[in-house]
Amino acid sequence: MDANPRRARCRLGRIAGAALTTLVVLTCCAFAGAATADAGFFKDLTSRLFGGGVDKMDLAPIVGAPPDVAKNLAQELVTAAGANKLTLTPDGTGSPYTLRSYLVATTDKKGSKISYILDVSDAKGQRVTRVSGEQLVPGRKGRDPWSGVDGAALRSLATTMTSELAANLSGGSAPPPAASAPPPSPGASSNTRTAAAPPAPKGPVRAMVSPVSGAPGDGTRSLTAAIKKRLYAKGVKLTSVQSDNTYTVKGIVSLKDSSGGKQSIRIDWQVLDPSGKRVGTVSQQNTIPKGSLNGPWGAVADAAAGAAADGIIKLLPKPSG
Repeated sequence: MDANPRRARCRLGRIAGAALTTLVVLTCCAFAGAATADAGFFKDLTSRLFGGGVDKMDLAPIVGAPPDVAKNLAQELVTAAGANKLTLTPDGTGSPYTLRSYLVATTDKKGSKISYILDVSDAKGQRVTRVSGEQLVPGRKGRDPWSGVDGAALRSLATTMTSELAANLSGGSAPPPAASAPPPSPGASSNTRTAAAPPAPKGPVRAMVSPVSGAPGDGTRSLTAAIKKRLYAKGVKLTSVQSDNTYTVKGIVSLKDSSGGKQSIRIDWQVLDPSGKRVGTVSQQNTIPKGSLNGPWGAVADAAAGAAADGIIKLLPKPSG
């Protein structure tokens, strides 16, 4: 009996091998953080293998805010980032990652609503993760939603943005994933929305998981099975029949060759409403040794599915009755 656990651990090491040691970062950089039970393990393993994660970033010019607001917010972001053990350099010192911020201000009955998207990209310009959210700035409703955004409001906004970014990068709790829509433009109008909330259907919501596409090795089978297992364990009702309350979960894997015998891997988990319209996407991305996932995925499939499950669930609407 004592030999079985040892054989299992040896087999896990052979199956995961180099793939797990690199793809584990992917699970910590998902739009939606890993499940609580997994986050601590992967955070610890990532730290031991790589000596830390994404904690130093160049801060690109903020898009969407008036110049004076953008300048002041950049200063507040640098300060708030330090409190969350992140280093932001607004003058571009050549950090391996870049943080880009996109803001939209809209008028609200109680003041101004600031919606934001934070994109972290690597040295090649490939997006590592995205964090989005919004914050209400109480005050008098005015024609210009930026008019009521003072220094205290920017300080509070910067604290929220950096704390959520730090949680996302460490694999902890993160805000709901944003739909994969282009960032808001600098001239976005007051009715711009970063992501539309899915309509609340009547009756129980069910999810239909489509076979994962584009995965090498046995990824199509193992990833599909793993995400079904994770969603079911979290209380999602699964079905194989399309109906007015059926939302589709579609996994898409893409690989691109990189230099030095590496590959860039990206997994997009799309959630589609009953009409086929995309509600949002949970994305995972990292660089792995080339060909390391051409065989059995083993524990890697379960790790990726576990990191994405919470984000997928957040995109599924709750029934109205």
